[in-house]
Amino acid sequence: MLVQEPRLIRNAGGYSVINHAIPEYVPIVPHLWWEPRVDAQKSPFLFVDYLCLRYAKGMDFKVKEYKTQIAIVGGGASGLSAAAAAAEHGTGVVLLEANESVGGNGLFPRGIFAVDSYIQRSKLIFADTDDMFKSCMEYSHWKPNARVIRALIDLSGDTIGWLEQKGVSFSDVVHHLPNQTPEVYHITEAPVNTGKAVIKALEAFCRQRGVTVLTGISGKELSTSSGGAVTGIICEDKSGDCISVKADKVILCTGGFAGNPELVARFYPDYDSGAVDTGPGMRHKGAGLQMAIQAGAAIDGNFAMEISAPRIKGFEPLNLVLGKPYNIWFNKFGVRFADEGIVYNFAQAANACLRQPDGFLWVMFDQGNIDKALCDGRDIIELVHIGQGAEQKLPQTIVEAQENGILKVSDTLPELAQKAGFRQETLEHSVSEYNDFCKFNRDALFAKNRRYLKALDKPPFYLVKAGADMLTTHGGIRVNERFEALNAGFEPVPNLYVAGVDFGGADADVYNVVMSGHSFGFAVNSGRIAGKSAAEALS
Repeated sequence: MLVQEPRLIRNAGGYSVINHAIPEYVPIVPHLWWEPRVDAQKSPFLFVDYLCLRYAKGMDFKVKEYKTQIAIVGGGASGLSAAAAAAEHGTGVVLLEANESVGGNGLFPRGIFAVDSYIQRSKLIFADTDDMFKSCMEYSHWKPNARVIRALIDLSGDTIGWLEQKGVSFSDVVHHLPNQTPEVYHITEAPVNTGKAVIKALEAFCRQRGVTVLTGISGKELSTSSGGAVTGIICEDKSGDCISVKADKVILCTGGFAGNPELVARFYPDYDSGAVDTGPGMRHKGAGLQMAIQAGAAIDGNFAMEISAPRIKGFEPLNLVLGKPYNIWFNKFGVRFADEGIVYNFAQAANACLRQPDGFLWVMFDQGNIDKALCDGRDIIELVHIGQGAEQKLPQTIVEAQENGILKVSDTLPELAQKAGFRQETLEHSVSEYNDFCKFNRDALFAKNRRYLKALDKPPFYLVKAGADMLTTHGGIRVNERFEALNAGFEPVPNLYVAGVDFGGADADVYNVVMSGHSFGFAVNSGRIAGKSAAEALS
């Protein structure tokens, strides 16, 4: 890797370092800070325009230049995996991360998807790649890119061993849905969750192999040749100075666009931001998506939102009860609307929630449900996802939630209906009908599993209004199974690769919860494939 000393560019006429002519007339705009635009193809205000604007207004800025074989934009799970895979081939790599440290949303997953891993084989879990491929394609009605799905699934089992070689110690593979077969959700020992363990190991491996990791650097625009080949990337550091990276190959791994309302509205036209809260994690702005579009890449038609319900903000110990299938779900009118057993499939639960008149649901439970939750102990999903000590905190949390107004509590249904704004007769009918279903051991409306039918008849009764949380977006740039970005003619954009949730074609309109942990798994595996493909193309 060649690094040139920073050069100070002064307002003295001529050309900028990136060879864009300084225009004779630059209109004054109300802001100088550059942000990608949704309509970048039609009317781009590019980063070079921003630099020219600064130049024309008499502002000095420094430019630092790097030259490398592969530049990777984004230091999350896919970016670090791409860097590690490329470094294994002896390729020079510069990794650019906008935050002050690497990891991104890769720090948060509790488990990772894999099929036919050595852990599964040792536990006599027969996870077959053909079966999983067919299951995935059928779940999404064959909307995803079949070759991409095949590549990701086929590599997933080997990736568990690949990560262990780099220091990740997996402790088990568990089911993430009731009676899930086969188990595909690989976890590490608490208190370090799987995501943090993977990120830590990959970062250490990359630094050991000589990968140049630059943090606090945001990718702004891809450099291209006159023939349309990508030749590098122009970035900006925290002080506003320019970083120019010339590279033979560029891999975009910028983490989706959950933090960009304009892109969300464009690609999810039915999305109601008023009904969906922002879940845990980082809300990226879609820089990679827009840079790829500006360089000639096409959009894949499939977008899925990783979204879950029922969710409330704060009061985490309440999830010990809200996540159970024994509760009743009502809409704003006090009418039951779904089989509450779908709570284990958070994407389906979110669909049912968002279909309601205001996009919210009310969860009703009684003291019997609380007692049962504490008596039964945690299931495997709660062990993985709910923090330690929640059981001890639950009584005080109920008091605090009631004082906050988020939890309605009463010994009688008429008073509970009044507190929630329901019509008394509607709530009483809904609860009576449900309790009759429990009495006869058959849900004649929504065919709820008999094992989950438990009458609500032990006051006090509780009602909490819950909504949905968006975790991240899935979908974007069209790619092939080597994770090369493709243009509108399905031809590769020369030297450009896309990985992680920036690529499209892995999910249809509903996130596939059956492939538990595949958001993280696909990020790691797509990065690994992209890094290897780029390195092999150089040789």
